[in-house]
Amino acid sequence: MSGLGAQVFHLAEVDSTMAEASRRARGGEASPFWVVADRQTAGRGRQGRNWHSPEGNLYATLHLAEPCPAERGAELGFVAGLALHDAVVKTTGLSHPSVALKWPNDLLYDKAKVAGLLLEGQTAGKRFSVAIGIGVNIHAAPADTPYPARALADSAPSLTSDRLFAALAEAMERRLAQWRGDGFAGIRADWRARAAFLGERVTLRLPEGVVEGRFEDIDAAGRLQLLTSDGARVIDAGDLFFSATQA
Repeated sequence: MSGLGAQVFHLAEVDSTMAEASRRARGGEASPFWVVADRQTAGRGRQGRNWHSPEGNLYATLHLAEPCPAERGAELGFVAGLALHDAVVKTTGLSHPSVALKWPNDLLYDKAKVAGLLLEGQTAGKRFSVAIGIGVNIHAAPADTPYPARALADSAPSLTSDRLFAALAEAMERRLAQWRGDGFAGIRADWRARAAFLGERVTLRLPEGVVEGRFEDIDAAGRLQLLTSDGARVIDAGDLFFSATQA
């Protein structure tokens, strides 16, 4: 597999690609680098959730050292989401709106989750680093999930993890170059053009409870702008659901 400008470590099995990337960074491995695994024994998603990790799906983490000031780290979730969308479109022939980005960091296929992204940033002194974990349901999808899930093989049965990763690594290189050159504005515009439920009524599960409203936009920092019956709100993070499903 090729990671273009980044070294790639391809493992048959690992506890999690995020954990392995962290270990390699602490051990002095030079960034950028990818950790890719055929299987994970302790994969994890957002909020500490387990990530179903059977062989045949894609599990990859990109480690970046000093990509930006820490306060801009969240922008990388949108960069990575666009790169993943690009790669899936290229390798499956699917397109928006069938394949869409769900705020803040999931990829949907016909309103079912096929991929998730997890960002973890670390600051040591003045050095800020980010690990971007990506899990894609290529041939298998979990059944017991808070949001409907499916696999890309439903429409692309010959797709392999190697092929998808090659496209992802290329797309990530291109989207990072766009972000570094033009800032977040262009990434934000491209993300909005591929967004799920933009302009529609949604449900958000937040630490303090559930809130519903119209998904108006994302702001210049990537926060969700929600119009509720009590007025406008800006949401930093939360689980978004399409209101019609009441998932």
